[in-house]
Amino acid sequence: MKKRLFMPMNLQFFSEPGDGGSGDEGQKGNLPAGSQETPPTAKEENNTGKTFSRDEVAKMIAAETNKAKAAWEKELEAKKEEAKKLAKMNAEEKLQHELEQKEAEIAELKRGQALSEMTKEASKMLTDANLPHDDDLLGLIVSDDADATKQAVAVITNFASLIRKENARQTPPNEGGQFTASKNTKETVAKLAAKNRIIK
Repeated sequence: MKKRLFMPMNLQFFSEPGDGGSGDEGQKGNLPAGSQETPPTAKEENNTGKTFSRDEVAKMIAAETNKAKAAWEKELEAKKEEAKKLAKMNAEEKLQHELEQKEAEIAELKRGQALSEMTKEASKMLTDANLPHDDDLLGLIVSDDADATKQAVAVITNFASLIRKENARQTPPNEGGQFTASKNTKETVAKLAAKNRIIK
């Protein structure tokens, strides 16, 4: 009689593979009659991420190799052109060309040194004005010309002083910002509470 009350159920069918028993062999033997379900294969379980075939990987590697090779060839071609240009020149022209290159390098180094000095000076001026600053702000302010840099610092300090004056004009909160109720307010709040009471 009790056997009729319970539904016949194969509990092993609902368990995970490998939870006691002999794995897949035990599941195949315990499948109910008429069930067409097959256990998942290893390929279905490991479908994480994109997979590439050997041909696709070979194509990607070849494309990157071609890019690097093209860049290298372009650089090599530029060096060859420079060598041809130098080969056509006589000794005096070579010296003149090298002199021009060195002068360009010297000018660039002087420009970098001047910018560095201007950056230090602008930083000092902003510090004297009690203004916080960082490299981004200094990059906007500093230029090759000393007068332009000083003018930019003056504009920033004037703007900061205007902001400080505007903030100083604002009225401070009364008594630390705490709410204070007057005698009339207390009475009206008490009257409202008395009116709204459910139990009187």
